[in-house]
Amino acid sequence: MNKIEIVPEERQKILENPDLILLDKELLLALIKDSDFPDEEKLVDIRNVFLKKLGEKVEKLKSTNSQIIQHAYENQLGIKKIHKCCLETIETKDIDALFKFLCFKATEILGVDIIKIVVSDNMFSNFNIENCNFKSDEEITKFVQKVGITKGKSVRLKNVANDKKREHEQLITREESTKSEAIISLSINNKFKGFILFESARESTFSVDQSTDYLEFFAQITSKHLESLIHK
Repeated sequence: MNKIEIVPEERQKILENPDLILLDKELLLALIKDSDFPDEEKLVDIRNVFLKKLGEKVEKLKSTNSQIIQHAYENQLGIKKIHKCCLETIETKDIDALFKFLCFKATEILGVDIIKIVVSDNMFSNFNIENCNFKSDEEITKFVQKVGITKGKSVRLKNVANDKKREHEQLITREESTKSEAIISLSINNKFKGFILFESARESTFSVDQSTDYLEFFAQITSKHLESLIHK
């Protein structure tokens, strides 16, 4: 068999990226078709190399599929939790019952460690509920705008495991064990009148790369129901 010289640049390219050959079906078949080599004991069986590469890719694909299925399951579970929470929210008959539901029972439904509420002192000061804090409209508006909440975006998610700023410390104290949180604004007549703080001891519960669609829905339902109770 005539010896064929490989251009150094091409050889280096193959060494840096063997998949150029291993994933090229026609080239690979041409390489393994003829076994008429003079010194076979010194050759590497490229078929075994290919099979190993193929096995690695199959395992990687299995892992990716498992992750997709897990995320889909968690997403579906999250949807059910939000829907249940929305249904029980609109079943509350007065503001006192609504705030108590949000601060206590909703934590069990949503699987968070603690829920705290901050609301306008000139609108809700007659209520005395644990985990419910009262602040001025100016403080609330300034805060929600600071964390990036707008009239078109009612929810802010954040992983706070390594957060040193504690940006809402002046309004409400975050638990030391909290690793992630969700801030959900409450709007009455299109004006910020408070927010709900979900705290979780798990970093994975809330993160900036998660979709907020269902929590946005929850924010709208809660705000509208609260508004209806005020005008009741």
